[in-house]
Amino acid sequence: MYIFKNAFQNLFRNPGRNLMTAGIFLLIITMSCVALVVCNGANDMAKQYKDRLSTEVILNVNEMKVSEAWEKDETFRKPGLTDELIQKIAASGYLKKTVYSAQMEAVADDLKYTESNDYGDIEIQRAGEDPAKTRIPQYILSGFEDVSQAEPFQSGQAKLAEGGTFPGDDNECLISDTLAELNGLKPGDTIRAKSIYYTDKQGNPLEEMELKVSGIYHREYGEGEKDSGYEIFTKYKILTDPRYTYEPVFYADFFLKNPRDLEAFAREAYASGLSEYYSLGTDTVAYDAFVKPIEQMSIIAMIFLCVVLVLGASILLILSSLIVRERKYEIGVLRAMGMKKSKVAAQLVLESALIMGVCLIMGIVLGSLFAQPVTDMLLANQMSQALDGPSLAGGMGGTSFGGLATDNRPITHISAALGLTTIMELVGIALVLTGVAGAVSAACAMKYEPMRILRERN
Repeated sequence: MYIFKNAFQNLFRNPGRNLMTAGIFLLIITMSCVALVVCNGANDMAKQYKDRLSTEVILNVNEMKVSEAWEKDETFRKPGLTDELIQKIAASGYLKKTVYSAQMEAVADDLKYTESNDYGDIEIQRAGEDPAKTRIPQYILSGFEDVSQAEPFQSGQAKLAEGGTFPGDDNECLISDTLAELNGLKPGDTIRAKSIYYTDKQGNPLEEMELKVSGIYHREYGEGEKDSGYEIFTKYKILTDPRYTYEPVFYADFFLKNPRDLEAFAREAYASGLSEYYSLGTDTVAYDAFVKPIEQMSIIAMIFLCVVLVLGASILLILSSLIVRERKYEIGVLRAMGMKKSKVAAQLVLESALIMGVCLIMGIVLGSLFAQPVTDMLLANQMSQALDGPSLAGGMGGTSFGGLATDNRPITHISAALGLTTIMELVGIALVLTGVAGAVSAACAMKYEPMRILRERN
């Protein structure tokens, strides 16, 4: 009890040297807290992206093969991708889940738009398809099994407004707040939509669909993206109904149970009827563009942490030895009074522990305040370097990186939250530093003989 009381009183008897020690402790803990939060946040984000990108298999049209075939033979027609084929591929045992969607260009003459629309007809011909007479598209209908799983909602770019719900029935839809304000629409209202094509592939006239507004969404657009508000989200099933659609554009993301099964899954998909004019592969562009910079960010944080700990510990060692030399007479008096070496050492360690305890709390608070700005700055710098400054181009449904396209959006935010793991790591660092400082102080104190110290009085 005496040791604890004396150690506590010594904190106020010698404020100058204790404040100097506290300043070093506080600086180390604060910087370590920032570095650990950045490192752990970056590692978590990189792991999420790696897990998704390594198991996500994207089904895309091989435009190069289609164009080459069409140039050789103008009668060439691209093999169609059907809902039945996607469902057949999705039944593979290699998959843990499948996220598929369909998109259709549509018109709705009853709605108002932010820009004037041309209501005339045009003739279009996609590579590998017959020419067809169509209307000029006014908006995009995007259909999902579960609209909440759509990329804009998953990434947080789009949010459902209060009072609305995601579509539950096949004839329900979500519209943008831009479209809702222009037309005075609210949940429960009905809109009419029609494909830009007049007939299906057999020449039968397409019907007009009636969609009930189940909710309204607000979407934040990135740099280079246009806020058109013309994307309407609905259910996947209605866009595969031949009464309403000419041929929707299908998208499918397959998620493997094991990334090593990619080749086996591809062989199975082609054997199921998938044409060679479609490709299956992982998004290597997104991995190189987004994951590697985050991993480098984590490495930078770890290097910074190591430098802080090495320099901080070195300064503490020197400071502790100097403080003991300054307190040599005090130590001599305690030893002459009969206090054992172990108790003197325990008092010095306890003083360091009390200072460190206060600095640990303050350092965690300060570190948590600085962590998010530092994380944002490092992230912006890493992404800017990886994407060669302004070469990142965002567009509808994807991103361009080095001239290559990816459907994944760049990482724009990493949450620098202070978790229990980080706190435990900081406590461990504090204990090590306290032990080192206390051990050096005790070792230096034990070198001096009490009678010699009192005799010399310096």
